[in-house]
Amino acid sequence: MQTDTTPRGADQATAPPHLPTYCTVAQLIQIEPALTRGGVRDDLFNRANNGLEASGAVIYRGRKILLHRERYLTWLDQRGRAAA
Repeated sequence: MQTDTTPRGADQATAPPHLPTYCTVAQLIQIEPALTRGGVRDDLFNRANNGLEASGAVIYRGRKILLHRERYLTWLDQRGRAAA
């Protein structure tokens, strides 16, 4: 009988990392290196005027503001295409 000598959880290292759906600004810029803290914060500051809030990407959890990662990136993509 052969025994498996692979350390527990070693197979998980090759699996793609799970990307969170809801992120703080710090988490989002860590996941998406092309984004900057100042740029995302500016988007949030102007969210009522730039369409970000209407996109459904901004989630309020008490005083904390979270971003729905996919909706934010979709909003950003559409905004970039409209400006071009």
